[in-house]
Amino acid sequence: MGLAEYSSMRYYLAMNNQDRNRSAHSMAAAERAHNRATGGGGLGDIAVYILMRSCNVMMGERLGALLAPHDLSSLGYITMMALYSRPDNLANPSELSEVTGETRGNMTRICDDLVDKGWMRRVPNAEDRRRVDLSLTDSGMALLNKVAPQLRQNADDFYKRVFTKTEKATLQQLLTQFSEALAREL
Repeated sequence: MGLAEYSSMRYYLAMNNQDRNRSAHSMAAAERAHNRATGGGGLGDIAVYILMRSCNVMMGERLGALLAPHDLSSLGYITMMALYSRPDNLANPSELSEVTGETRGNMTRICDDLVDKGWMRRVPNAEDRRRVDLSLTDSGMALLNKVAPQLRQNADDFYKRVFTKTEKATLQQLLTQFSEALAREL
């Protein structure tokens, strides 16, 4: 086993333990099945997926830890930022669901929580009385105006510690290329 395969395997095992992923046993079974199906050919390019998945999980945990002191979940923050990005500060739950990739049911739960905390409010739609839109409250906007710059600075500091400017630019270019290729496949 080469160094790259060993490193990928180490990350795979670290990220698929009981603390980070409840389906660790099914992931291990999937790996065994992959090895059986390929004649034990190793992970191959699956290692890229494993590393990206690991990074995604850890980035989500990191964001959650940074938002926890504000009593805000990462999904709540993403939802609020999606609403904040709209010039009229209005969207219905279906639109927010589409933008965030969350199910409508989960978006309803997220929005209920944000409304209960006073960061969003429900407002009647001006064009359709049957529809209810969501809007950020003044306290919701104040929270984003406080938290977003902190998260930005934290991310900037993190990337400066981990990558040179050239490495970061290369990573961004490769991820953009990867994202565009995936989008074409969907």
